[in-house]
Amino acid sequence: MKAAGLNRNIRKQYTEISEVAHYLWERGWAESNAGNVSVNITDEFRSNKHIPKTNGSKLNKAFPYLAGNFFLITVSGSRMRDVASDPYNNILLINVSNNGQEYRYCGISKEGYFSTPSCTPTSELSVHLAYQNFLKKTNSKNKAILHTHATELIALTHIKNYTNEKKINKLLWRMHPETKMFIPEGVGLVPLMTPGTWKIAESTVKSAKNHRVIIWEKHGCLATGESVRDAFDLIDIVAKAAEIYFLLKKETK
Repeated sequence: MKAAGLNRNIRKQYTEISEVAHYLWERGWAESNAGNVSVNITDEFRSNKHIPKTNGSKLNKAFPYLAGNFFLITVSGSRMRDVASDPYNNILLINVSNNGQEYRYCGISKEGYFSTPSCTPTSELSVHLAYQNFLKKTNSKNKAILHTHATELIALTHIKNYTNEKKINKLLWRMHPETKMFIPEGVGLVPLMTPGTWKIAESTVKSAKNHRVIIWEKHGCLATGESVRDAFDLIDIVAKAAEIYFLLKKETK
């Protein structure tokens, strides 16, 4: 199908997602098909007239602030090691309808040609759309959302004392002073619940009102930033603080 005419900025997004996917895999935060990414590219991609109309779906909830918006989002079941090595075959382009109640999606080749894929968007699509809708509603500069299974943060929420938002922030700030410097608002904490549901999407958005980094109890975390790299940096900082905590526990035994 007709070429999408990918500009330099869109190609840069593919490169950044690929780069960060490599970091996640290297850190051991992306076992099997764990993790997902979305980036709002509406400012760089404005026309949907050549997107195949065969792949699409109605949304259970309307997202009015995403009306007509375009996103890059990882494929359901994609492995981050594959996203790193072959981003164009592991990332989809999503276009939300003008009423915010439907979406359709397609693949884009490295050469910029549209394709009708057999794959579907990430199972965490509801979280990404709800979060992206919140970012648009609040006129946030942030366009990227990153979800990963940061080992240190998952481990931390297996400790009952740190399933409390106030206590987990106090610990993280104490472990490394730069945590408070870069994330002065602290991290949000969403209690354990089923992934990929509207319930976890709604809880995440509620937490996003005050936090850029959100930990999902015993599951992983999300972060938002102006770029995927920015979102990764925030998670990296928080995970480092948690890692220091576990190193100290080991030394004091």
